[in-house]
Amino acid sequence: MSVLTVVFISIVVSLYELPRLIRKKQRKETIVFIVMLVISVGMYAATQFGLVPNPVYAMEIIYKPMDDWIKQWLH
Repeated sequence: MSVLTVVFISIVVSLYELPRLIRKKQRKETIVFIVMLVISVGMYAATQFGLVPNPVYAMEIIYKPMDDWIKQWLH
């Protein structure tokens, strides 16, 4: 459900931004906008479907030993 919401919002934003970019003949900006939007929505969808791990998990792996050490030191 949340992926569909993000896709819907992306479409609404595109419908607002793209006509203005095309009207001003900003070709490079239009290409960058589309590429960045597709990458961001794709990464979000991949994260939601479990194809790409959440970056928070990597942070937990890095900081967990330090957290354990600090808790042990304080007790």
